[in-house]
Amino acid sequence: MRLSLFTALLVCTASAVAVADETSAPSAVTVKDASGNAHLAAAVRLYQKLDLDAALAELQLADESAKDSEDDRLQVLIYRGLIFSETGKLSGASDQFKRALAIRPWAEVPEGTSPRIAKNFSDARKSLWGMASVKPPQKRVAAPAVVPTSVPAVTPAAPETASDKK
Repeated sequence: MRLSLFTALLVCTASAVAVADETSAPSAVTVKDASGNAHLAAAVRLYQKLDLDAALAELQLADESAKDSEDDRLQVLIYRGLIFSETGKLSGASDQFKRALAIRPWAEVPEGTSPRIAKNFSDARKSLWGMASVKPPQKRVAAPAVVPTSVPAVTPAAPETASDKK
């Protein structure tokens, strides 16, 4: 009896864990979630699953949705370049990378990108900006506001009287 209860409990636990794993969304790259562009998020997931044609279709929709978001537009261009690189369209990939780098010269490919494609990206940056890497601009710290020091109050002199003039 105890053995069958233990087995039933074990089976229920294993199935609950499997359901939890299926419903959780693993994301190696979660740039899109912050912006809310669902098409971009779908394109990234499809790219990671190597469904490149479907990813390109989602990128097209993401591009139409990204007109007001520079970050989304940048990601669309980078992922389109990654897909073109994967499919051997190196000229198209270079064009997409250059367009992305024109928006943000210090942009990078996602972590885990193959070294060959990362080199293509670096070559595109070098072709566009003359250097293989560009550091992001440093945030300027505002100069401290100059607070005037208190100036001693000057009291007007009392008018001279006839007795002072003597």
